[in-house]
Amino acid sequence: MSSFASRETFPKPVDEYKVLSYLGSNLVICEGEAWRRQRRIGAPAFSKGMFERLWLDMRDIVREMVEQERWYERTALHFDEPVASSHGYTPKRGEVLVPHIVDLTLRMALAAIARAGFGMDFQWEAEESFTRVCQGFGNPQRWYWWLVVLHYSWAFLDPLLAPFSHLFDQISAFTPTFVTAPFVYLWHSVIFLPLRIVWAIIFYFVSEIAVAFARPTDADWNPRKIKVHEALHLVAKDSTLRIALPAWTMRLPLRRMRRMRLAFTTLEAELRRLADERKAFHLRQTLNNEQLSTGRIRDDRSDLLNNLVRAAMLDEGDLEKGQTSSLVTSSIQKGLSDEEIIGNTYIYFLAGHETTAHSLAWTLALLAAYPEYQDEALREINQVWPSTSASFEPFYENTSFDDYAKFPYVLACYSETLRLFPPVQMIPKIAAQDVSISVETSNEAPVAAESSDSKSFKEFDPFFTAKESYTSAPQTNFVVKKDTIIMIDPPGVHYNPRYWENPDKFDPGRFMRAYNKDAYIPFGVGHRACLGRKFSEVESVAMLIHLLRNYSVHLLPTSPDGSVDVDLARQKFSKASVRITLTPADVPLIFRRRVHA
Repeated sequence: MSSFASRETFPKPVDEYKVLSYLGSNLVICEGEAWRRQRRIGAPAFSKGMFERLWLDMRDIVREMVEQERWYERTALHFDEPVASSHGYTPKRGEVLVPHIVDLTLRMALAAIARAGFGMDFQWEAEESFTRVCQGFGNPQRWYWWLVVLHYSWAFLDPLLAPFSHLFDQISAFTPTFVTAPFVYLWHSVIFLPLRIVWAIIFYFVSEIAVAFARPTDADWNPRKIKVHEALHLVAKDSTLRIALPAWTMRLPLRRMRRMRLAFTTLEAELRRLADERKAFHLRQTLNNEQLSTGRIRDDRSDLLNNLVRAAMLDEGDLEKGQTSSLVTSSIQKGLSDEEIIGNTYIYFLAGHETTAHSLAWTLALLAAYPEYQDEALREINQVWPSTSASFEPFYENTSFDDYAKFPYVLACYSETLRLFPPVQMIPKIAAQDVSISVETSNEAPVAAESSDSKSFKEFDPFFTAKESYTSAPQTNFVVKKDTIIMIDPPGVHYNPRYWENPDKFDPGRFMRAYNKDAYIPFGVGHRACLGRKFSEVESVAMLIHLLRNYSVHLLPTSPDGSVDVDLARQKFSKASVRITLTPADVPLIFRRRVHA
């Protein structure tokens, strides 16, 4: 990969990323001097204080999730409330079934970036109620008299429609599959594709009209403004669509567009408010005589946005030296503009929460598929934080970011997941000039070759150990013309047997040994590698240790007798689609509370 890491020979084709500039210029869409300036200022924002905050925030986020989702109660053996089935499986006593683990990891990652990234107060709410409330935003506001009419109309219609609904359910339940299968197959065939498209469009617009006659909800009777964490949730869900659609579509009178516009404008306004608040704070601190005399800024805040604003103001050194004569024009403007601060903050959010959430989902699925590695991770956790039933703390209080380095195996589990499921499937580069490159023509694993000198030394000293050398693969040279787009293929590199032994196997231990770092590129290549790599790793390790310390994770049975075919299960949870990043299709998991002796 070193051939493609040169910033002069193979720069990033930034024109392909202009769509990401709608909240301001940022690292992703810049090149040259603009990129170097933003990178120089952005890198110090990922400070130890920010990682300390992230480490503690993730512990609290897992704790709040367990409390709000009632996992402790639901995994008790005496819990007797009815539980919903999913994927043909009904949870047993002591089990929590998560139909799609991404729904959980996305909200955890969202809470992490909201707290440690933006300094926001993201309160965890139970999944069902939170999602229902968020989906209600964007609906047209209906008059009070119309809500009263609808309320009584639905009260009158419910008993009349109930028998028909029950009859339809009975018919659906008892209709043999062989009767419906041909119709389902035909409907999903290529022949009916135009009809499916027309039906989808008609259904969408009919549902838009039907909203006016829908049953009134609490949101209709008590309308309120959207909260920031709700806007964050909706922005996270709609970012892919926002990138794909032209700006004018945001003005269409459709619920989805209204909800998207509301979420994005709310988030942008909040980010600007927070950035202005932090700038004013640092200006007040700088103008304080006591601060000027020491030449240092004392600040207990450590979130990423705060650090970015402060780094921008410190860029020319004026703030640290106490030179305030031209602070705003000389420091802030020369550092980062307001738009660049907002643009970079949004990019950190967009790139950080989704990739981490999806990778965490697959990490949990792989640990469930291979319990021996889950047991090894638990052994490491218990070695660092030993406890008995008498002294057990579910969420370890006496911890700090210094503990992060004590969990190399947990990090190895996450790294191995990123190797198997790299978030970015293609890394584009463009040739800035005509260049000749050499490419190996074989992916076969290198074979150790023993030199003649080593043989002679062995004859003289049977305990002599020679340093292994490897046969080099045959290479071919070819010329890449200027302006040619080149795609680096992370899955191709990560599954190449020349660099990884048994590349299809999930083996976290390979990251506990020496490995070819040039062949591990989930965070990009060269000087444009992701700034947020450590943020993702710290966040993931913190989440995994607190979750695995309290709960074991398991796959759903694949056969009626309750057994699990690991290969079949892995084939199912490995299905994915490429949106902004690689996105899992469906990852159901079971959690059981651990018993501590």
